[in-house]
Order: sequence, then structure tokens, then C-alpha cells
Amino acid sequence: MYTAFYGLNEKPFSLSPNPRYLFFAQGHREALAHLRYGIEEGEGFIAVTGEVGTGKSTLCRALIESLTDETEVAFLFNPPRGATELLQAIAKEFGLEPAGEQRHELNDQLNRFLLEKKEAGKRVLLIIDEAQNLDADVLEEIRLLSNLETSSSKLIQIILLGQPELDAKLDSKELRQLRQRISVRWFLTPLSSEETEQYVQHRLEVAAGGARPIFDRRALRELHRLSGGVPRRINLLADRALLAGYGADQRVIGAPGIRAAASEIDGATAQLKAWRFDWLPQAALAMGLFVVAGFLGSQVAKTDWATGWFAGDDAPTIVLSPVSARPDVSVELPAMILEVDGQPVPGTLSDAQGALSRDELDELRGIKALAEGPVGTRGERLRNTLTRGAFLGRLLDRQPADYTRHVALNSILDSFGFDAAVETPLDDLAVEEELEAYGLSVLRVEDETLETLAELNHPVLLRLRTEAGGERTVALRGLGEESASLHGVIEDGGLDVALSEVDHLWDGEAMIVWATLESIPRNLMFGHEGRAVLWLQEALVELGLYDGELDGRFGLKTLQGVQALQSDALIEPSGAVDARTQMVLFSKLPQYSVPRLREEGGAG
Repeated sequence: MYTAFYGLNEKPFSLSPNPRYLFFAQGHREALAHLRYGIEEGEGFIAVTGEVGTGKSTLCRALIESLTDETEVAFLFNPPRGATELLQAIAKEFGLEPAGEQRHELNDQLNRFLLEKKEAGKRVLLIIDEAQNLDADVLEEIRLLSNLETSSSKLIQIILLGQPELDAKLDSKELRQLRQRISVRWFLTPLSSEETEQYVQHRLEVAAGGARPIFDRRALRELHRLSGGVPRRINLLADRALLAGYGADQRVIGAPGIRAAASEIDGATAQLKAWRFDWLPQAALAMGLFVVAGFLGSQVAKTDWATGWFAGDDAPTIVLSPVSARPDVSVELPAMILEVDGQPVPGTLSDAQGALSRDELDELRGIKALAEGPVGTRGERLRNTLTRGAFLGRLLDRQPADYTRHVALNSILDSFGFDAAVETPLDDLAVEEELEAYGLSVLRVEDETLETLAELNHPVLLRLRTEAGGERTVALRGLGEESASLHGVIEDGGLDVALSEVDHLWDGEAMIVWATLESIPRNLMFGHEGRAVLWLQEALVELGLYDGELDGRFGLKTLQGVQALQSDALIEPSGAVDARTQMVLFSKLPQYSVPRLREEGGAG
């Protein structure tokens, strides 16, 4: 229906498997490498687990296609639950007529078949999908099947595919003998944010025969967040969004289109809870702004505000169209910065530490008067929300790039307790090298949001645009509900500005600075064991995210605890304890003394 409208030759997000749309993320490539290694080495048992829709079956189809004719393959998609029925199904998949209904007869038949293939120089591979549905006695029968071997090698290799519940079964005492037979075990994680974007663009390109950027950047980020990086859910959301976009005559799909698609799909409610911006407060705020606009519009007819401190061709402005009896009237307000070093700008003239001119102070005085005048609390809301970066951009233009970089670097070092006055760094690479010389780590990120930075909760070096189009590096030292504390904008101390000021001038690129406070790998993940995993489990217990044994084994429960932590922190729920996840842990655990953008339960 929508394919011609978007210049596509076919639907790009069909749930039906199609080899032309095969996309391998890093996790899939690593899993495939492990599978191939296990088969080449003649390992008896291999297990691959992952959430629904992460691509386990697709992975095995790719594996099968890569095998030569020397391998005989049987693939059970929905294995029967009974042990006898399972053996019969295996025989049929290998092209045999089941020998009967007795297990020993079926086992003898399979043994003869396997010996024949061995003599013919062939390898035999059995793949069982949805293995989490099998009872313990059936899994035990599969283990016994793997006992069919010669003195030098296994006669059959078995791959078990299943959801995370399979891991739980394999970790049980009842199946410890089977678990000991599994030499290759892999958990398939969802796609990262970058991989989700690549996945979507790949499918669109295949469907169109060329590049087709239909989803904008924010839509792709929202698609990743609401899908959790699960390919099947990405397909569902993207397909529904395209259909809705076609109906609304939208050539480009934005983030609202993805959210609307999610709301129409069963199970979307849980995903949407991660959307932190509740519509009711926004609606109330919008209504309040309309009331303020109406009041200001009526005042314009009575006073000459537009020729007083609101005047000036170069004054940064926001046009607010009032809802009143005079819809043709609009009020122009200068962009606002209300605090310097956390203090309100005084009513009397001040050089504000040399950062502001007399005209700019006059603007601020007028804003302050408006907030304290007849508009009252509505004016307070107005001054905190209606800012668009022009004022901050003008201040940044006044400071040389090397100066802001120098102040920002020293501010970050100060936040970690270093009494340092380093030389002026030449560029951001020199900044990173200087920080690492003090034993600090730097995580470079792109296309981030202030919400994510708040969750990671560590000092940040931001690159902001100036009003003239240049760039400046400043330090983000605090984040509140409506304001951010920046160092490097003015000559002494920090400057508190509205979040919208920062958001308008920031393209999402940042350097997050943190310290590794425990001897743990940079990427602790499923299957690892040892002291680092024990520390992780104890940390998750403290945060109420783990109720399993403190055994130092990164199993299913530990994985689920990490994913819960990641989802709550608005980062990719991969289950791997990477730099971002470690930052969140150090920030949330009170025993670690780290500089935080905000304290838990309070503003920064």
C-alpha cells in the first residue's frame, strides 16, 4: 500500500524471513564465528539463547547456508515435548522412516544412520529451535543422544536455540550433566542504537534498490528505544509507522510517528513507560503558556513594551503568539539567562564578573521585573522555559575556543579533586590525553540527549555552537530539572542556564569523564566468572535488582539485573557491563565518591 509512495519496490519490514534482507550486527557475527568454531572442532553441544526476535533462527539459517555438502543437517523448528516423539521427529528430519515407538529402537536406528554418515565422511548436525519449551526429561534424552560416538569423535553435533528460559533450565542442578557437555554457549543480545540505524537503512536500501532515508535521526533513536534493539519489534514498529505516514502524507517519519506506531501494537505500554515526558504536565504547561501569552498580548495594546528593553534589531527574540481577543498581536521576548554562579541577576547594574554588557544586563533586569511583576508565577515559568540559545551563543562568541577548553578541563579535574592548573590544550584530543594522564577515563559519545547524560551522572565536556557559528568546549558540572551549570562560558565560576539553551546549541557530541573505581573488565558480560562478577552481583543486590546467589557467575539472573539497570538509565539494555553501565553503577552506589551532575532525588 505505501511502497510506491516512499519509492520502495516492496515492503522492507516484513516479518517473513528473506535472505536478501539478512543483516549481521556485531553480536551476530561473533555468535556465527563461535558456531562455526564449535562445528569445526567437533564439539558435541552448542547453546545459543536470546530474547524473542533477536535473530536466533536467522543466525542458524545463515550457518546452514555456509556449510558444505559434507554436513547433513536436521532443523527442528517446534520440537515435540515427548522424548519418543522427539526421536521420531529427528528421524523424519534426516529422511528416515521411524523404526517404531520404542526409544531403544529409535536410538538404534539413529545410531546406524550416524555410523553410515561417518563412513561416508559426512558430519551430522541437529539444530533444535525453541528448546526452552522442552521438559527436563526430553533434554536429558537429547544428552543421551550425544553419547553416540566413536573412539575418536562425536557422531552427531547438537545446537540448542532458545529464549533466556533455556539458560535457567541449563543452570539447574537437574541438568548439570547436560550443562557440562555444552562447550560453546552464547547469549545473543539486541542491536545497539547504531546497529538499529544501520539495520533500518539496510532494509530500506534493499527494498528501494538504493539509499532511502525515510526515518529522521530522532525517529531512529526512538525506534531503538521503543524496540529495545530487537529486530522483530523494529520491523513491527517501522512497518506500522510507514503505513501511518502514508495515510498522513508524510514523506519523512519523525519520532512522534514511531511513538504512535508503538501505541497501536500490543505490549507497547511497557515500552512507553520509558518515555519520561508525561503528556499531562506538558499539556498543563502549554495551557499555562497560552494564558501568559494572552495576558501579555492584552498588555501590548496598553503599553509600549515593544520599544523599551524589548527593542533592538540584534536582540535575541522568541515570538509568542497570544490566544486572546487580539490574535494579530505577538510579543517578542529576549532569550534569557537568569542566574550567574547560581544567583539571580541583581536588580541594580552589575558587570556580572565581566561577562555581560550594560545592554544585556538591561535585558536581564527587564526579564526579572517581568517575573516579579503582575504575571507572577506564570512569569517565573515563562522565564525558565522560553529560551532558545541566542543569549548563551552570544556569550560563547566572546571567549576564545582555547580559553573555554582550558577552563572546562581544569573544572573537570577540580571536580575529581585534582588541584591542577594544566596548560591550555590545543584541541579536544589533547584534553582527552591530559585527563587520561590523571588516571581518568573518557567516553566519547555522539547524538546523545541531556536525559541520558543525567542518568550517566558524571561530569561532561560539551561542544556547543556559538551565535556566529563557531564551536566551544565547555564543562557540564550540574543538571537540574530546568537548568544546567556550565563552566567555561564566563571568566570566573559557573553559569546556570535553562536546559533549552543548551539543547538548542548542542548537537549531542560529548566527552563523559569517569574513573574506574574497581578492578573489573571494561566489558563484563554473560558467561564471565570471578571476583568482578561477584562485585557486580553485590552492587545489584544493593540496588534491589538481584535476588540470586552471590556465586560470581554471570548467569541469567545477573544478566536480567543488569538489563533492568540499563533500561532504567535510558541506555541500551545489552546486558553487558560496559563503560556506560559502570558509570551508572558508580553514580548510584553511595559508597563511591564520584562527582555527580545531580544527586539522587535532587537537582544538580
